[in-house]
Amino acid sequence: MIWVSDDASLAQYCAQWQHLPVLALDTEFIRTTTFFPRPALLQVSDGEACYLIDPLTLNDVAPLREVLTSGPLKILHSCSEDLEVFKGWLQLVPAPVVDTQIAAAFAGLDSGMGYQRLVDTLLDIQLDKGETRSDWLQRPLTESQQHYAAQDVAWLLPLWAKLLNRLAGQAPIAGCERLDIVMQEGESLVREARMTTDDAESYWRVRQAWRLDSRGLQVLRALCIWREERCRERDIPRSRVASDGLLQSLCEQLPESLPQLAQLEEASPGWIKQSGREVLGLIQQAQAVPRQEWPKPLPNPTAPEYKQLRKQWRERLKTLAEQHGLSPELLVRRKQMEQWIAEQLAGQPVTLPADWPQWRRLLLADVLGAPA
Repeated sequence: MIWVSDDASLAQYCAQWQHLPVLALDTEFIRTTTFFPRPALLQVSDGEACYLIDPLTLNDVAPLREVLTSGPLKILHSCSEDLEVFKGWLQLVPAPVVDTQIAAAFAGLDSGMGYQRLVDTLLDIQLDKGETRSDWLQRPLTESQQHYAAQDVAWLLPLWAKLLNRLAGQAPIAGCERLDIVMQEGESLVREARMTTDDAESYWRVRQAWRLDSRGLQVLRALCIWREERCRERDIPRSRVASDGLLQSLCEQLPESLPQLAQLEEASPGWIKQSGREVLGLIQQAQAVPRQEWPKPLPNPTAPEYKQLRKQWRERLKTLAEQHGLSPELLVRRKQMEQWIAEQLAGQPVTLPADWPQWRRLLLADVLGAPA
């Protein structure tokens, strides 16, 4: 285990890693009181040693940026949050990448396997997860923390070697070899992580938004944009600006005054004092937008026709997934299935996402009756 806390050492090791075929990565970060993840540690394994890189003490990270955007194939496990950490810290998304959790699912193992369980299954090694909730920003880190952090990358390269053999023994899907599919999935993860979030679409994350009419959705969209902006400006979690429950109540009641705001159970006196007048203004402004620009009502997921379509989709996807020994979740995310149901209910043709990996487009094209 090698601790890296100065620029010269980082540059030296990055020069060595640049020409390797594979490199294992993991991150530790804290996000309990912030909107953006705060990087606390970067772990690297080159197959010979584990390196613990301290982002709190480094100034020149250019050599690390070079390694992460070129050079070796990066091996990570369940890496979506790690990619977000890199994007915020270094303003980049590592590439190319392989996610061993995804690779395991296409290699005939269970979908969504955690790192500890995968190491146990393929390498017969039992890992201690006692430091999962540690304070990774404290310095110095304890010996237990350092050991835990190193273990999180120590077995990624052996896992990848095992998974390569298992992938080679699996049948192709839609004419694509399993290894090629895993690489396509890695490209998709990178592409998704690089995307800039559209604040105007953030209201879709509010789970009860379907209960609102067009007016309520128009206000919700405005309030969600405001919340995202405040979260980034102040670097605090969404719940600290306004909870989903509060936004839902605001859009259902559409208060026009501070006394009306005070009647909302979710609106505390402190919140009203800090944000009440601004929010009342946003509610008024949102409703002044021409009606033709308001969002259309969302499908009601409790309606019989919605439930029927959802059941049909689940059955079709389950059958298709079982034909290839996969979990249905690997084929289509819930959000995408909900979009297809909405398209069907609106009498529109079901469409394939343009940014889907090739294997998935080919496999689902016949099921959807859409061009690949």
